[in-house]
Amino acid sequence: MQIADSGPVVASGTPARGFLRGWPMIWLFLLLYIFSFIDRQIITMMVDPLKRDLGLTDFQISLMMGPAFGLFFALCGLQMGWLVDRYSRRWITIAGVMLWGAATLGSGLARSFPGLLVGRMGVGMGEATLTPAAHSLIAEQFPRERLSTAIAVYSLGAVIGGGLAVVLGGAIVHLAAGAGEVHLPLVGEVRPWQLVFIVLGIATILLAPLVLMVREYDRKAAREATRLAVASGATTEGISLRQLFARHPMLFIGLPLGFGLLNVITNAYGAWTPTFMVREFGWDVGKVGLAWGVQHIIAAVVGQIGGAMLVDWLYRRGMTDAHTRYQIWGVLIGVPINIVALWSGDPWIFLILNAVYYVLCYPFLGYAVSALQIHTPQHLRGQVSAIFLAIITVIGSGIGAPFTALVSDNLVRESGQLGMALIIVSAVFAPLVIIMLSLVSRKLRAMHAAGE
Repeated sequence: MQIADSGPVVASGTPARGFLRGWPMIWLFLLLYIFSFIDRQIITMMVDPLKRDLGLTDFQISLMMGPAFGLFFALCGLQMGWLVDRYSRRWITIAGVMLWGAATLGSGLARSFPGLLVGRMGVGMGEATLTPAAHSLIAEQFPRERLSTAIAVYSLGAVIGGGLAVVLGGAIVHLAAGAGEVHLPLVGEVRPWQLVFIVLGIATILLAPLVLMVREYDRKAAREATRLAVASGATTEGISLRQLFARHPMLFIGLPLGFGLLNVITNAYGAWTPTFMVREFGWDVGKVGLAWGVQHIIAAVVGQIGGAMLVDWLYRRGMTDAHTRYQIWGVLIGVPINIVALWSGDPWIFLILNAVYYVLCYPFLGYAVSALQIHTPQHLRGQVSAIFLAIITVIGSGIGAPFTALVSDNLVRESGQLGMALIIVSAVFAPLVIIMLSLVSRKLRAMHAAGE
């Protein structure tokens, strides 16, 4: 199963700046990716303080969890592939880290819903720079036979960062809540949730200059080598992106749509599970953060590594639609089990059963993207992956948290019944996921049968 097109594309002797390369570079980008997920997810631990101090509704908070971040992340991410191919990826990354750090800091200074909304937009815009630049630099410095491992290690930042946001966020908010308001120089009195945003924003900004240590090769030399290869006939542009999508719309549009619908369920769980546990079980936010955060990290890591290995094993043995069929099985098993978890009324039963969903349905990026890469020409793989990420992000963040809040506010009405709202979201979207991925599975089998 191919993830990379080739090994390093820059010839030896090409001028370079910076000394941090290979695995040390991966660890730095992993650290930045962890912070990016902490900064984007920490708001899920602050629902009740935000409602109390600013008078916000669940729906307003859901807009900050989902669309305010997700839409700007997706739209800006589509432009990053173009930028990182032409300008310094180090400086693009530094600018992005500084922007999302400043936006997180600004969220801590905000005292109204519009101010927080703008801050979340800035976080989405800044974080959109990180992954395209990181993938470009990793692909430049790792050979094909090690590239998948390198990118997989970098991608663990999403799992670790998301879990740490819950663990650390819950602990920080819980401890800060007991201290009351805090006086900061130049800022004045701030609430505990504001202090969390301010500290995280400053820490993120301080990390940005470390990117200058990353080795980056001269892009002009790489572009000239590509131009000469095209002129000599060693490579060709081939089919266009529009032609590829028109030829196989069920794969290149249907697959992102199917996984985007799954991301609606996952986004709803991720956004509202901490609040559900506080309201349903009476746990304080620190206890919820520790218990659910640790469970989240373990389950997601097991699912990410184990799921990808199982899909590869099935595909090598002739299951040509393994990438989607595995996920169909995962939804059929994981979603009903999580509905039982939400109905259980016991926090420990909930944590155990909820882990099943996160093993089977959460870490789908590896095998979902691979299904596209197998059928994508070499010169279009970056663009296809960027479009896939944009679609699943917009669908998941744009629908998941807000739809749950709308159900909770207007159908269930009682805040203590947030679990019922999550059950309704699961029951509505799981069948849609199964239907769409079943159609994509049929398409994958037909393409393999036709030798495509």
